[in-house]
Amino acid sequence: MKAIYVGLKHDTYRSTKRTSFEYNNFYLTLKNMPGVELSDHFFDLIPEIGKERFNRDLLEKVKSEKPDLVFVFTYTDELDFRTLEQLKQLTTSIAWFADDYWRFWNYSRHYPPYYTWIITTYSKAAEWYKKAGFNNILLSQWACDTNFYKPIKTEKDIDVSFVGQYKPPRGKVVRALQKAGIKVEAFGAGWPNEKISQEDMFKVFSRSKINLNLNVRPGLLSPRVFSRIFFKKSIDRVKFDFHLFENLQSYLHFPILHTHARPFELAGCRAFVISGFSEDIPAAYKENEEMVFYYSIGDLISKINYYLKNDVERNRIAQSGYERTVKEHTYEKRFEDIFIKTGLKL
Repeated sequence: MKAIYVGLKHDTYRSTKRTSFEYNNFYLTLKNMPGVELSDHFFDLIPEIGKERFNRDLLEKVKSEKPDLVFVFTYTDELDFRTLEQLKQLTTSIAWFADDYWRFWNYSRHYPPYYTWIITTYSKAAEWYKKAGFNNILLSQWACDTNFYKPIKTEKDIDVSFVGQYKPPRGKVVRALQKAGIKVEAFGAGWPNEKISQEDMFKVFSRSKINLNLNVRPGLLSPRVFSRIFFKKSIDRVKFDFHLFENLQSYLHFPILHTHARPFELAGCRAFVISGFSEDIPAAYKENEEMVFYYSIGDLISKINYYLKNDVERNRIAQSGYERTVKEHTYEKRFEDIFIKTGLKL
């Protein structure tokens, strides 16, 4: 199968930044899949050549290479609707939409007519699309690149850890754990331990008896929520968005607890995970058998204290979560499922 990948290569379009999440997990997975001949058209070109030429060059590439698939990992407004209409006539176009739990309302819902298929990771968003009259919707989920995230044999010398950027709601949870006498180490921008390398991050996952996925959201009065919704990115710029009704819907849905990639990545390292509960995560992991979920800070404290004292049960759950991940929750498996459902052949 011939395919063209369209998306960010580096964070915020800048080659000086690290390669993006979507490049590491989606582009590299496609590139390494047997039977896929992949070329690319990265968004990073736009600040240099402009949006109009980027769209024109993409169409020319599709006409020249005649791919079976154009796969787009969406970000902002890089692709014009007119370009997408022409792409859809030339080949199968599939777009992966992230953060549909809030972006559906002021972004994603405008795009189904312009792609052959739309992919969402939020089960309720799949229902919203269909209620709006769109039937070209596939429900998928985040996963783990098991070529990248792997167990490391090492001593378990950290009781509890969290890896991720500091945000006030996360800080509140960590402080509550510390106040309860739990030894917790937090790594990432804004924490005292600061940001660590990916290599060190993998070591932390394996060194920790308990790894936390702090699935907490900011409140509606947070300035960050207002800025994310009413000041939208357009390529590498930020501009005020005047679509007030759509933005109000996004604003009201922003605090939804959602499933993201980190629990899958932790499980792929054979780490024991206590994750904040979200609507879709029980479909991925059996509660208390493959992963543990918490429902409040008090519940989290209780479960941490319990599992720190029960090594055998903790290790059994970590092994079961790892086996489920390797068997079902890799990005290669996600693509294979997408290709089957869309009729594409490797």
